Amino acid sequence: MDAKEEIKLQKTQSLVPPLYYTLSKIKENELSYQYYVVRHPGAIFSLHFSDLMNEFNALYKKVNNLQAAVDVCSDADREELRAMTQDFLLLLNRYFESGYEIFLCFCPQVQKPSGEQPLFQWFEDKPYNTVVEKYFANTNPFLKRYRKVLNALKHSSNQLSIFQFVNPNNQGSTLGFYLEGVNDKGVIGPLVESHPMHDGRYTAWSYNLHFKHFYYLIYKIASEIESVVNGLCSTNNIILPSTPTALAIPNLDTLSRDAFNGVKRLNASVFYYFPQEGDEETKIVSLAEDNSTLVFSDTASPERVIQKGARAVMTSKGDGFSRSWSLLYFKDDSQQG
Repeated sequence: MDAKEEIKLQKTQSLVPPLYYTLSKIKENELSYQYYVVRHPGAIFSLHFSDLMNEFNALYKKVNNLQAAVDVCSDADREELRAMTQDFLLLLNRYFESGYEIFLCFCPQVQKPSGEQPLFQWFEDKPYNTVVEKYFANTNPFLKRYRKVLNALKHSSNQLSIFQFVNPNNQGSTLGFYLEGVNDKGVIGPLVESHPMHDGRYTAWSYNLHFKHFYYLIYKIASEIESVVNGLCSTNNIILPSTPTALAIPNLDTLSRDAFNGVKRLNASVFYYFPQEGDEETKIVSLAEDNSTLVFSDTASPERVIQKGARAVMTSKGDGFSRSWSLLYFKDDSQQG
Protein backbone atom coordinates (compact mmCIF):
# COMPACT_ATOMS: atom_id res chain seq x y z
CA MET A 1 0.00 0.00 0.00
CA ASP A 2 1.06 3.59 -0.48
CA ALA A 3 -0.49 5.11 2.66
CA LYS A 4 2.00 7.42 4.35
CA GLU A 5 2.22 9.28 7.62
CA GLU A 6 4.66 12.14 8.02
CA ILE A 7 6.16 13.69 11.14
CA LYS A 8 7.74 17.08 10.58
CA LEU A 9 10.94 17.33 12.61
CA GLN A 10 11.75 20.41 14.63
CA LYS A 11 15.40 20.40 13.56
CA THR A 12 16.83 18.87 10.40
CA GLN A 13 19.71 17.29 12.30
CA SER A 14 17.56 15.91 15.14
CA LEU A 15 15.29 12.86 15.19
CA VAL A 16 13.97 13.73 18.64
CA PRO A 17 10.15 13.95 18.41
CA PRO A 18 8.92 17.54 17.89
CA LEU A 19 6.95 17.23 21.13
CA TYR A 20 10.18 17.68 23.06
CA TYR A 21 10.74 21.12 21.56
CA THR A 22 7.12 22.12 22.15
CA LEU A 23 7.39 21.24 25.83
CA SER A 24 10.77 22.96 26.16
CA LYS A 25 9.05 26.30 25.47
CA ILE A 26 7.50 26.15 28.95
CA LYS A 27 9.48 28.04 31.56
CA GLU A 28 9.90 26.93 35.14
CA ASN A 29 6.88 27.72 37.34
CA GLU A 30 4.59 28.20 34.34
CA LEU A 31 1.32 26.28 33.84
CA SER A 32 -0.08 23.90 36.47
CA TYR A 33 2.57 21.24 36.87
CA GLN A 34 3.68 22.39 40.32
CA TYR A 35 0.07 22.70 41.51
CA TYR A 36 -0.58 19.09 40.49
CA VAL A 37 2.79 18.03 41.99
CA VAL A 38 4.33 16.55 38.85
CA ARG A 39 7.56 17.23 36.98
CA HIS A 40 7.93 19.85 34.28
CA PRO A 41 6.17 18.35 31.22
CA GLY A 42 9.42 18.47 29.25
CA ALA A 43 11.13 16.47 31.98
CA ILE A 44 8.31 13.92 32.02
CA PHE A 45 8.72 13.31 28.31
CA SER A 46 12.53 13.39 28.31
CA LEU A 47 12.85 10.82 31.08
CA HIS A 48 10.39 8.34 29.59
CA PHE A 49 11.63 8.80 26.03
CA SER A 50 15.25 8.38 27.10
CA ASP A 51 14.53 5.22 29.13
CA LEU A 52 12.50 3.71 26.30
CA MET A 53 15.04 4.49 23.57
CA ASN A 54 17.88 3.13 25.69
CA GLU A 55 16.01 -0.14 26.12
CA PHE A 56 15.00 -0.24 22.44
CA ASN A 57 18.60 0.14 21.32
CA ALA A 58 19.88 -2.40 23.85
CA LEU A 59 17.23 -4.94 22.81
CA TYR A 60 17.95 -4.34 19.13
CA LYS A 61 21.69 -4.84 19.69
CA LYS A 62 21.12 -8.05 21.64
CA VAL A 63 18.79 -9.51 19.00
CA ASN A 64 21.04 -8.42 16.14
CA ASN A 65 24.10 -10.07 17.71
CA LEU A 66 22.25 -13.32 18.37
CA GLN A 67 20.72 -13.41 14.88
CA ALA A 68 24.12 -12.95 13.27
CA ALA A 69 25.21 -16.29 14.71
CA VAL A 70 24.16 -19.66 13.31
CA ASP A 71 24.25 -21.25 16.75
CA VAL A 72 21.15 -22.08 18.76
CA CYS A 73 20.71 -19.54 21.56
CA SER A 74 21.88 -20.62 24.98
CA ASP A 75 19.51 -20.75 27.94
CA ALA A 76 21.27 -17.70 29.37
CA ASP A 77 20.80 -15.73 26.14
CA ARG A 78 17.12 -16.63 25.93
CA GLU A 79 16.55 -15.64 29.54
CA GLU A 80 18.31 -12.31 29.05
CA LEU A 81 16.33 -11.65 25.88
CA ARG A 82 13.06 -12.55 27.58
CA ALA A 83 13.77 -10.18 30.47
CA MET A 84 14.83 -7.34 28.14
CA THR A 85 11.71 -7.75 26.01
CA GLN A 86 9.48 -7.64 29.07
CA ASP A 87 11.30 -4.54 30.34
CA PHE A 88 10.82 -2.86 26.97
CA LEU A 89 7.07 -3.57 26.93
CA LEU A 90 6.78 -2.17 30.45
CA LEU A 91 8.65 1.00 29.46
CA LEU A 92 6.53 1.35 26.32
CA ASN A 93 3.36 1.29 28.41
CA ARG A 94 4.80 3.74 30.93
CA TYR A 95 5.76 6.02 28.05
CA PHE A 96 2.14 5.96 26.89
CA GLU A 97 0.78 6.54 30.40
CA SER A 98 3.10 9.53 30.86
CA GLY A 99 0.98 11.37 28.31
CA TYR A 100 -1.79 11.84 30.88
CA GLU A 101 0.68 13.32 33.35
CA ILE A 102 1.79 15.78 30.65
CA PHE A 103 -1.84 16.70 29.88
CA LEU A 104 -2.39 17.50 33.56
CA CYS A 105 0.14 20.33 33.29
CA PHE A 106 -2.08 22.14 30.76
CA CYS A 107 -5.28 21.97 32.82
CA PRO A 108 -6.92 24.62 35.03
CA GLN A 109 -6.19 24.28 38.73
CA VAL A 110 -9.18 22.35 40.05
CA GLN A 111 -9.50 19.48 42.53
CA LYS A 112 -6.45 17.27 42.24
CA PRO A 113 -6.65 13.60 41.29
CA SER A 114 -6.69 11.25 44.26
CA GLY A 115 -3.63 9.08 44.74
CA GLU A 116 -5.52 5.91 43.79
CA GLN A 117 -7.30 7.34 40.76
CA PRO A 118 -5.91 6.61 37.28
CA LEU A 119 -5.33 9.90 35.50
CA PHE A 120 -7.40 8.97 32.46
CA GLN A 121 -10.42 8.58 34.77
CA TRP A 122 -9.81 12.03 36.30
CA PHE A 123 -10.22 13.58 32.85
CA GLU A 124 -13.54 11.85 32.14
CA ASP A 125 -15.80 14.50 33.71
CA LYS A 126 -13.74 17.49 32.60
CA PRO A 127 -15.05 19.79 29.84
CA TYR A 128 -11.87 19.24 27.82
CA ASN A 129 -12.06 15.42 27.93
CA THR A 130 -13.13 15.36 24.28
CA VAL A 131 -9.59 16.54 23.49
CA VAL A 132 -7.88 14.08 25.84
CA GLU A 133 -9.85 10.96 24.89
CA LYS A 134 -8.54 11.15 21.32
CA TYR A 135 -5.15 10.13 22.70
CA PHE A 136 -6.28 6.63 23.60
CA ALA A 137 -8.49 6.31 20.52
CA ASN A 138 -5.66 7.16 18.13
CA THR A 139 -2.92 5.07 19.76
CA ASN A 140 -4.81 1.99 20.94
CA PRO A 141 -5.13 0.35 17.51
CA PHE A 142 -1.33 0.07 17.44
CA LEU A 143 -0.62 -0.42 21.14
CA LYS A 144 -3.40 -2.78 22.26
CA ARG A 145 -1.66 -6.04 21.32
CA TYR A 146 1.33 -5.18 23.51
CA ARG A 147 -0.83 -3.85 26.33
CA LYS A 148 -2.74 -7.13 26.29
CA VAL A 149 0.48 -9.11 26.64
CA LEU A 150 1.78 -6.86 29.40
CA ASN A 151 -1.48 -7.14 31.37
CA ALA A 152 -1.27 -10.93 31.10
CA LEU A 153 2.28 -10.85 32.43
CA LYS A 154 1.26 -8.61 35.33
CA HIS A 155 -1.88 -10.47 36.37
CA SER A 156 -1.23 -14.16 35.63
CA SER A 157 1.45 -16.83 35.58
CA ASN A 158 1.81 -16.44 31.81
CA GLN A 159 5.28 -15.49 30.65
CA LEU A 160 7.22 -14.47 27.58
CA SER A 161 9.15 -17.14 25.73
CA ILE A 162 11.72 -16.88 22.96
CA PHE A 163 11.49 -18.73 19.65
CA GLN A 164 14.24 -19.22 17.07
CA PHE A 165 14.53 -20.30 13.45
CA VAL A 166 18.03 -21.21 12.25
CA ASN A 167 18.11 -19.82 8.72
CA PRO A 168 19.19 -22.00 5.79
CA ASN A 169 22.60 -21.68 4.10
CA ASN A 170 24.36 -20.43 7.24
CA GLN A 171 22.53 -17.10 7.11
CA GLY A 172 22.27 -16.72 10.85
CA SER A 173 18.93 -17.05 12.61
CA THR A 174 15.57 -15.32 13.04
CA LEU A 175 14.40 -14.70 16.59
CA GLY A 176 11.00 -13.93 18.01
CA PHE A 177 8.91 -13.99 21.16
CA TYR A 178 5.46 -15.02 22.29
CA LEU A 179 3.15 -15.01 25.29
CA GLU A 180 3.24 -18.50 26.77
CA GLY A 181 0.40 -19.92 28.83
CA VAL A 182 -2.04 -22.81 29.09
CA ASN A 183 -4.71 -23.42 26.45
CA ASP A 184 -8.15 -24.98 27.00
CA LYS A 185 -6.64 -28.46 26.59
CA GLY A 186 -4.10 -27.90 29.34
CA VAL A 187 -1.21 -27.63 26.88
CA ILE A 188 1.60 -25.10 27.40
CA GLY A 189 2.37 -22.88 24.43
CA PRO A 190 1.56 -19.61 22.63
CA LEU A 191 -1.81 -18.15 23.62
CA VAL A 192 -3.87 -17.92 20.45
CA GLU A 193 -5.64 -14.79 21.69
CA SER A 194 -2.38 -12.96 21.05
CA HIS A 195 -0.87 -15.32 18.47
CA PRO A 196 -3.57 -16.68 16.11
CA MET A 197 -2.99 -20.03 14.43
CA HIS A 198 -1.64 -19.93 10.89
CA ASP A 199 -2.13 -22.84 8.52
CA GLY A 200 -2.89 -25.06 11.52
CA ARG A 201 0.31 -24.06 13.31
CA TYR A 202 1.10 -22.16 16.49
CA THR A 203 2.91 -18.87 15.89
CA ALA A 204 5.12 -16.21 17.48
CA TRP A 205 6.16 -12.62 16.71
CA SER A 206 9.47 -11.99 14.95
CA TYR A 207 11.67 -9.23 16.31
CA ASN A 208 12.50 -8.17 12.74
CA LEU A 209 8.88 -7.15 12.15
CA HIS A 210 7.97 -5.94 15.61
CA PHE A 211 10.97 -3.64 15.98
CA LYS A 212 9.37 -1.67 13.13
CA HIS A 213 6.04 -1.65 14.97
CA PHE A 214 7.79 -0.52 18.16
CA TYR A 215 9.66 2.28 16.44
CA TYR A 216 6.52 3.63 14.81
CA LEU A 217 4.64 3.48 18.12
CA ILE A 218 7.29 5.57 19.87
CA TYR A 219 6.78 8.40 17.40
CA LYS A 220 3.02 7.88 17.10
CA ILE A 221 2.56 8.26 20.85
CA ALA A 222 4.69 11.43 20.93
CA SER A 223 2.76 12.86 17.98
CA GLU A 224 -0.60 12.18 19.64
CA ILE A 225 0.58 13.71 22.92
CA GLU A 226 1.54 16.85 21.03
CA SER A 227 -1.86 16.94 19.31
CA VAL A 228 -3.64 16.80 22.68
CA VAL A 229 -1.30 19.44 24.16
CA ASN A 230 -2.14 21.77 21.27
CA GLY A 231 -5.84 21.08 21.80
CA LEU A 232 -5.61 21.81 25.52
CA CYS A 233 -3.74 25.03 24.85
CA SER A 234 -6.51 26.13 22.50
CA THR A 235 -9.31 25.08 24.87
CA ASN A 236 -7.73 26.58 27.97
CA ASN A 237 -6.39 29.75 26.26
CA ILE A 238 -2.71 28.91 26.81
CA ILE A 239 -0.20 30.62 24.54
CA LEU A 240 3.28 29.10 24.47
CA PRO A 241 6.41 31.08 23.57
CA SER A 242 7.60 30.64 20.02
CA THR A 243 11.21 29.69 20.82
CA PRO A 244 12.18 26.42 22.52
CA THR A 245 15.21 26.09 24.75
CA ALA A 246 18.25 23.96 23.91
CA LEU A 247 18.30 20.22 24.54
CA ALA A 248 18.57 19.54 28.26
CA ILE A 249 19.59 15.91 27.69
CA PRO A 250 22.09 15.86 24.78
CA ASN A 251 22.02 12.06 24.43
CA LEU A 252 18.44 12.17 23.13
CA ASP A 253 19.80 12.98 19.68
CA THR A 254 22.22 10.05 19.78
CA LEU A 255 19.58 7.63 21.06
CA SER A 256 17.16 8.72 18.35
CA ARG A 257 19.73 8.42 15.59
CA ASP A 258 20.88 4.96 16.74
CA ALA A 259 17.29 3.68 16.80
CA PHE A 260 16.61 5.05 13.32
CA ASN A 261 19.75 3.47 11.88
CA GLY A 262 18.89 0.13 13.48
CA VAL A 263 15.35 0.05 12.12
CA LYS A 264 16.54 1.09 8.66
CA ARG A 265 19.03 -1.78 8.70
CA LEU A 266 16.16 -4.24 9.19
CA ASN A 267 15.01 -3.48 5.63
CA ALA A 268 17.87 -5.63 4.32
CA SER A 269 16.67 -8.86 2.71
CA VAL A 270 18.46 -11.10 5.23
CA PHE A 271 16.16 -10.04 8.08
CA TYR A 272 13.24 -12.44 7.73
CA TYR A 273 9.71 -12.43 9.15
CA PHE A 274 7.90 -15.44 10.57
CA PRO A 275 5.62 -17.43 8.20
CA GLN A 276 2.34 -15.69 9.10
CA GLU A 277 3.79 -12.16 8.97
CA GLY A 278 4.28 -11.68 5.23
CA ASP A 279 0.86 -10.09 4.73
CA GLU A 280 0.97 -7.98 7.89
CA GLU A 281 1.33 -4.29 7.23
CA THR A 282 4.04 -2.46 9.07
CA LYS A 283 5.43 1.06 8.94
CA ILE A 284 8.66 1.38 6.97
CA VAL A 285 10.47 4.55 8.06
CA SER A 286 12.55 6.86 5.90
CA LEU A 287 13.82 10.43 5.97
CA ALA A 288 12.75 13.02 3.42
CA GLU A 289 15.54 14.19 1.11
CA ASP A 290 16.00 17.40 3.06
CA ASN A 291 16.09 15.48 6.38
CA SER A 292 13.17 17.55 7.67
CA THR A 293 10.51 14.85 7.87
CA LEU A 294 10.16 11.28 9.09
CA VAL A 295 8.01 9.33 6.64
CA PHE A 296 6.23 6.12 7.68
CA SER A 297 4.87 4.08 4.77
CA ASP A 298 2.45 1.15 5.10
CA THR A 299 4.09 -1.91 3.60
CA ALA A 300 3.41 -5.65 3.53
CA SER A 301 6.33 -7.86 2.52
CA PRO A 302 5.39 -11.44 1.64
CA GLU A 303 8.82 -11.90 0.09
CA ARG A 304 10.39 -11.36 3.54
CA VAL A 305 8.93 -14.56 5.03
CA ILE A 306 11.59 -16.95 6.25
CA GLN A 307 12.77 -19.33 3.56
CA LYS A 308 12.06 -23.03 3.28
CA GLY A 309 14.76 -25.08 4.90
CA ALA A 310 14.88 -22.98 8.07
CA ARG A 311 15.05 -25.12 11.19
CA ALA A 312 12.64 -24.37 14.03
CA VAL A 313 14.23 -24.69 17.48
CA MET A 314 12.15 -25.81 20.44
CA THR A 315 13.23 -23.53 23.26
CA SER A 316 10.57 -23.96 25.96
CA LYS A 317 11.86 -25.80 29.01
CA GLY A 318 8.36 -26.21 30.42
CA ASP A 319 7.48 -25.41 34.01
CA GLY A 320 8.59 -28.61 35.72
CA PHE A 321 5.03 -29.86 36.19
CA SER A 322 3.16 -29.69 32.87
CA ARG A 323 3.75 -32.67 30.57
CA SER A 324 2.37 -31.29 27.29
CA TRP A 325 3.44 -28.33 25.23
CA SER A 326 2.76 -26.88 21.78
CA LEU A 327 5.38 -26.99 19.07
CA LEU A 328 5.48 -23.78 17.04
CA TYR A 329 5.18 -23.97 13.25
CA PHE A 330 4.55 -27.74 13.27
CA LYS A 331 1.34 -29.42 12.17
CA ASP A 332 1.74 -31.98 14.97
CA ASP A 333 1.18 -29.35 17.61
CA SER A 334 1.72 -31.18 20.88
CA GLN A 335 4.25 -33.48 22.40
CA GLN A 336 4.11 -35.54 25.55
CA GLY A 337 7.18 -35.19 27.75
